[in-house]
Amino acid sequence: MMKRAVVLGILLITLAGCATMKELPTPDQSTAIEQFLITQAVERSLNGKDATPLPLPKGATVKLGTTGLTVEQRFLIGAVGRWIGEQGLRLPPDSQEATYKIQILVQSLGTEQSRSFFGMPPVQSVLIPFALPEISLYKAQYQTGFSRFRLDIFETATGQFIRSTPWLQASTFYNEYTLLFFIDFHRTNLIGPFDDPIPIPTSDSDSTEDVP
Repeated sequence: MMKRAVVLGILLITLAGCATMKELPTPDQSTAIEQFLITQAVERSLNGKDATPLPLPKGATVKLGTTGLTVEQRFLIGAVGRWIGEQGLRLPPDSQEATYKIQILVQSLGTEQSRSFFGMPPVQSVLIPFALPEISLYKAQYQTGFSRFRLDIFETATGQFIRSTPWLQASTFYNEYTLLFFIDFHRTNLIGPFDDPIPIPTSDSDSTEDVP
């Protein structure tokens, strides 16, 4: 009877551990992966089908500003500045008066996380006189980056509104999986060295020579 009670207790704990939880990352503690998700979502937005050239004369001077709810907008200004620079527009120093002002209206710029787990979480049960470690038959952590913004163009001198671009948007993902306790792998559409170690530079001077 005691063995049956222990087995039943383990099964109940295991079933209780099968859940899907929704989590939001802390903006002040962004990991490297979260930074990749946000920045590459911005770059994908500027290379999408809706990112058409701006209707401004080549060589026109432009100043940029942002309006949004997130703190990760400095990279967005730099990425948009490079994008409009490739179109022949110029970003003068602050001391010069720009002909046009582009206000970047940010609707979304951030990451979300969720987790799926099937197995037994680490527990201290009253039925078992010792702590049980986590036993994960299947565990997955999903991280998604979102970017959605548009460019509103104004004449600086008069403040007259010219036009808005379509919404530029994209998403990125980085998912980590664990199967049968120890088989780990991931899937992602990010571009970066996530598997290979950082190479150590070598040179011919590494050979052993007497230096005078």
